[in-house]
Amino acid sequence: MVTQCGIPPGENFTYVFETKDQFGTFWIHGHTRHQEVDGLHTPLIIHGRKPPVIDYDEELLMTFEDWYTTEFAVRQAYIDSLGDIRKLAPNYPKALINGYDGNNTAAITFVPGKRYRLRVICMSINNWFKFRIPGHKMTLIEADGVESMPLEVDGLAMGPGQRYSVIVTGHDSAEFNYMYNVTSYPQTVRISGPVPLEYSGLIKYREGAPVKTISAPSDEQLVWPEEAVMQVADKQAQLPVDRRIELTINRFTVERHMEPSALGNSLYKPVIVPTLYTALSMGDLAANSSVYGSQTNAYVLKHLEVVEIVINNPEIEGHTFHFHGHNVQIIETGP
Repeated sequence: MVTQCGIPPGENFTYVFETKDQFGTFWIHGHTRHQEVDGLHTPLIIHGRKPPVIDYDEELLMTFEDWYTTEFAVRQAYIDSLGDIRKLAPNYPKALINGYDGNNTAAITFVPGKRYRLRVICMSINNWFKFRIPGHKMTLIEADGVESMPLEVDGLAMGPGQRYSVIVTGHDSAEFNYMYNVTSYPQTVRISGPVPLEYSGLIKYREGAPVKTISAPSDEQLVWPEEAVMQVADKQAQLPVDRRIELTINRFTVERHMEPSALGNSLYKPVIVPTLYTALSMGDLAANSSVYGSQTNAYVLKHLEVVEIVINNPEIEGHTFHFHGHNVQIIETGP
């Protein structure tokens, strides 16, 4: 629970969004009792009123997600029964591609010479994914719901929650079919089995056509999206900053030797009263961060305030961040 109470069992709640000029590739997911881990999520595509930066003939959707064979509550009960997280046997999830178990995903059909927009969504909870179509170039035109200037890449490396749109043009000939490759790999230490997991699926130009084998160069030889070199399509200038917030990722050892990560010096705990209710009922006090509970580490921003957020990650693991309902300008990145 964050902004509002959960929807009670058997009830419903209607959300009405005013998108105005917001469009792109998104996804929605549950926020209660790890429902998103158990599959309560789905893509959300908003089509824009203006033409895309590159025209295309057809669009296709691809989704990646990590998949555990038991529900989260069952795994949590087992962890709690151990009394010490260090006794936990490593448990590596499988992967779903377009909702199907790994290599069981249906073929993607390409028509020779046709230009496709692939909307790719990583609906993962923990695992990162890499996606390539050997023998085909990808032109990146969108990242996380924001149109970008065209950027040619060899593949996509995606953390949980990330979305990309790429343009892929089919070959002129239907002589061969091709395979796409998906790699699933964890950002956690406790793993077992073959890591990373490799999956593949068919790019079908013609039923029964032979599959063309293409040698795979190392990842280091390929071009992957780097947000630092991407440019937004509207080329908005850097905004003047009104306020600066600096956050550092820290790891804590808590009960049962679990080591959750946190931003700042304390772990986030859920609000007692939904923040939206507090903001609408506290009058002038709604601008005081303490009314939301000290355990929430809340920041209260002014309307239209431009905030520079610096996130320091001293850990060896990568972390992705997203801001619900906001776009960001990436000003600087580096070690």
